[in-house]
Amino acid sequence: MRILLVTSRFPLPPWRGNQLRTIQWLDALADHECLLLCPPRGRSEQGCLEGEVRYLPDNLLASSLGLLAAVIRGRPAQEGYYGSGAARRLVVGALGDWQPDVAVVQMVRCGWALDAIREVEPGLPVLFDAIDCMALHYLRAASSVRMILRPVYHFEAQRCCRREAELVRNSVVTTAVSGRDLRALGAGPRGMVVAVTGGMEVERGDNSDSETTVLLSGNLGYRPTVRAALWFAERVWPKLHDLVPSARWILAGARPAAAVHRLGLRPGIEVHGDVDDLGPFLSRASVAIAPMASGSGVPIKILEAMAAGVPVVADPWSAAGLEDPSAVVVADGETAWLDGLRRLLGDPDLAHEQAARGAEAWRAHYSPNRVAMRIREAVSVAAARAG
Repeated sequence: MRILLVTSRFPLPPWRGNQLRTIQWLDALADHECLLLCPPRGRSEQGCLEGEVRYLPDNLLASSLGLLAAVIRGRPAQEGYYGSGAARRLVVGALGDWQPDVAVVQMVRCGWALDAIREVEPGLPVLFDAIDCMALHYLRAASSVRMILRPVYHFEAQRCCRREAELVRNSVVTTAVSGRDLRALGAGPRGMVVAVTGGMEVERGDNSDSETTVLLSGNLGYRPTVRAALWFAERVWPKLHDLVPSARWILAGARPAAAVHRLGLRPGIEVHGDVDDLGPFLSRASVAIAPMASGSGVPIKILEAMAAGVPVVADPWSAAGLEDPSAVVVADGETAWLDGLRRLLGDPDLAHEQAARGAEAWRAHYSPNRVAMRIREAVSVAAARAG
């Protein structure tokens, strides 16, 4: 089968969730012929990719004009940024000379590609991989940004809501990483949960004679993670550190924001930026945290900790995207956070039981084999609905 995949970022290095998603689709579909259309930034890593790659235009002026046009037309601003006329022509050209059997369009920001496909090849089955519901993302974020920015976030949420509903209607299958996102998209019977995987099972270190370690990992420049880290640093960590003086809080991951870097100046806190391998940090962690109260989808940091056998404490919003929310300890508010962390750090048996529950949920829903199977199933269902 020949599969056309359109995405908004070059997938390497996979620092962001949508980049990891693209890599997982390419890996899962390695037995098929795949053509990837994506922006060129980062293409020095191309040799590591499976299949053929063609590059969308990377022109700042065209992107800016497209963004303005999208806002005028009531489309999401992010879609306009990527959907230039030259980008549409590249998609149309691929339809003509490559002749795919199925097209996969990732995220609302590539909705313009779905429109181009429908205009030129109306019978071609298109799978819309929304990944997350961006309307849900912006609506949630609007409650936490500065007052002056809230109307902007609300407008983008409304545009995304209308546009994502349209893309769902114009696709034969819609996939997302969680049931919460599918429900927000209104996918109905056309929707399929195709979870994203994160992390691998790792050998756990012996922490019996070492410091108690709290870990926050992942993309440390992502706005919901930055806000969550700052909240935890102000409201929870000082009290926890007083209760457990031997504890240290490690923040490890990619692209830490300046505000996150500065947390390393505080007592008991370490910041490790642009980490290539989280394995050593996960193997020594006593507990992992996911205090994000915004965003959408499923935080990769939760999945990485579950895979590594590390118990997780998470905000209700972060936990809500999981197939099995009992895989983590849910904490709502600083008192619940302090209590949850103190119980896990003070009771090794309880921590082991919680970690085992998380690892079991990861194997059932988020392991690479499970996710790859669901990707192949979604493409097969889309191909069967051709015409």
